[in-house]
Amino acid sequence: MEDIEVFYMDPAFIDPQVYDLWLRGFSESEATQRRECDDAVKKLCVSYAIISSDTQDQFRLFFLLERFLQSPPMLARQMLLHIPPDVQDMLIEKYYQFDKEVVRELLGKKLTGRLRKDLDDISEKTNVPLKSCRRQFDNMKNVLRSIEETEVVGLTDTIKKLFLLSDTLARLSHLTFDDLIFCAGQMLDHWTIASVEESTVTDVGDTGAEFDRVFLQELRDLKVFVNDRDIVEEHKSLVCSVISKRFTKKLAKSVEANFKNLCRCLLNIGAGLIHSKEVKDVLSDFAEKFIEPCKQLEWDAKETEIFLESLVNTCTDLDSLHKSNLERLILVYSRFLTVSQKCIVQMYHE
Repeated sequence: MEDIEVFYMDPAFIDPQVYDLWLRGFSESEATQRRECDDAVKKLCVSYAIISSDTQDQFRLFFLLERFLQSPPMLARQMLLHIPPDVQDMLIEKYYQFDKEVVRELLGKKLTGRLRKDLDDISEKTNVPLKSCRRQFDNMKNVLRSIEETEVVGLTDTIKKLFLLSDTLARLSHLTFDDLIFCAGQMLDHWTIASVEESTVTDVGDTGAEFDRVFLQELRDLKVFVNDRDIVEEHKSLVCSVISKRFTKKLAKSVEANFKNLCRCLLNIGAGLIHSKEVKDVLSDFAEKFIEPCKQLEWDAKETEIFLESLVNTCTDLDSLHKSNLERLILVYSRFLTVSQKCIVQMYHE
């Protein structure tokens, strides 16, 4: 076995475990050391030199295939190697997998060459090897560039077609790309400078897509809806009354018991949007800080939608708000909650 100089196999043999090590960004020597410690490899009683040689051979194969993986339809058409269809699917699927921690750091940032040079920080923060961070960065940029150059009807279907990915990988974490586009559209239509009727061509910035800073600052004033006892009690009473009459008393009781906490979660998210970092995290905040608590209460999407609708529809009837001369907050509250409601319901995957 030690004297073998050349070994040829058709179809090409691809070791999924070595492929995983390559994708994770390990060097040939690091991958060899990890394989040497693997119990399955130990049972084979092969030397370090054989493991190292096999690892190098596999890595050369992966580097050869990488240009085809970057444009998946080319993998089936290439003539260099005979690779069974099921193995092709595995190669593509794994190549486009991502670490949630890495993608979270990349979301909300322009995928520029400068950012690619600074991936060391993301690698250190997420404890993901730099090579893997670069692969994920390049994949995201490749997908986004392809989408921009394509007449998109459905984002998920387009990504599946261009990159031969499964439904799972054509989605981003718990959100589909369609969710992201829908929510971004709602925010652009209602939270940006251009969405304000009084805006003119000269005061909407370069594109009109900048968030309305006045609105974001006013969101901090909405804390009165959870800090003023009279407003809280009156609002809760109105909301529970509406839900009890139009839906179920069971939901009304659940709303009554959790009203203040859920409202505080939403309004804290809104109050933080004045900071650019919080804007980047707004969808994950909706998911983690509001949707998950609602699911723990065993509310479905419809019940959550009814609760949010009732918050908006009853805020104009708050006598305690008028007595405090805070009527101006009604429009701010409605503007924030209406978009929040639509985004949350869109994201509410059962």
